[in-house]
Amino acid sequence: MNDRAVSEAIGFILILGVMVSSIALVTLYGYPLLLKEQSNTDVRNMERGMIILQNDVKSLCYKTVPYEETTLQVSGGTLSVVDAGASPSSFSISTLDGYSTGDMPLGKLTYYSDRGSEVIVLENGAVLTRQDGQAGSTILAEPRWFYDDQTKTLVVFVIELDAGEAISTSGMSTVRMGLASSPATDVNTSVGASTTVSVVYTPDPDDDYSTGWKNYLTGTLGMAETAPGSNIYTLPDVRTLIVKSYAVTVYGI
Repeated sequence: MNDRAVSEAIGFILILGVMVSSIALVTLYGYPLLLKEQSNTDVRNMERGMIILQNDVKSLCYKTVPYEETTLQVSGGTLSVVDAGASPSSFSISTLDGYSTGDMPLGKLTYYSDRGSEVIVLENGAVLTRQDGQAGSTILAEPRWFYDDQTKTLVVFVIELDAGEAISTSGMSTVRMGLASSPATDVNTSVGASTTVSVVYTPDPDDDYSTGWKNYLTGTLGMAETAPGSNIYTLPDVRTLIVKSYAVTVYGI
């Protein structure tokens, strides 16, 4: 028997075993981590993309820019537009002295991650995020509502997104938007006679951002929720209320 030949065979088997074990470890632990890191990168990129689109909407509504377009890389998920006419989410504003806007539908731009559970949305000038299938949501970038405690003036902006139909895409996407109409300014002025303003947010039950809006309205604007989970918020002693509504058309994505 050749001892040298036996030694070479054992060495080959040992090296092969080490290689197979290494490949198995990479497959079991390394590859999922790599996919998760790629998913996190895609979500972070899309968060930044949504904030860029938020700035486009601000330019259309507040700077009277007629048209904006932005090219984004939509990776690891799908970007879609929900027309205001098909979206259940809305805001309504009213006062104790009888003023009411009625329900104003919102519409939205939504990113759904394919690899994770993250959902990012641009709704009424705010960028929000949530985990699909779980309760709760967070505002990533606030809308431009304003309350001046000195003059007791509340300014509310409601932005409607219209596309005419549901649109979705992935990969390279150019989001093209324009201001559909001049701002329909609706002013309720009650100088010298304070009133209580009520803000009602009606969420989409399948895409709920109630928690994010609650934190913004109660935290940033100092409103109070009338009852837990009611989505009805009040602000007392308002002397001037200004509500401005805008309609933005999404021509394509």
